[in-house]
Amino acid sequence: MLKPTKHLNPDTSVLHVAARMLHLLNRYRIQPYDVLYDKLHKGTGDDLREVFLPALGFLFLMGKIEYHEKTDSFEFREAPQVKA
Repeated sequence: MLKPTKHLNPDTSVLHVAARMLHLLNRYRIQPYDVLYDKLHKGTGDDLREVFLPALGFLFLMGKIEYHEKTDSFEFREAPQVKA
């Protein structure tokens, strides 16, 4: 669900799916679109269809992932190290 209600399943919220995406991308660094979808679909089920693209968009806007058009894959972007 995109708009939260009192009946929202937290496991199918955009924030939860985005967190699971970050976990997978942090572990594997680069994942093709279909592989990422399949890995998330195993734990979420058919409800993933509604929140997959909004979760990707959220992570992209936050600067956490990068899209590679040639390979149709997503890459985890590490936060830059700040020197004191």
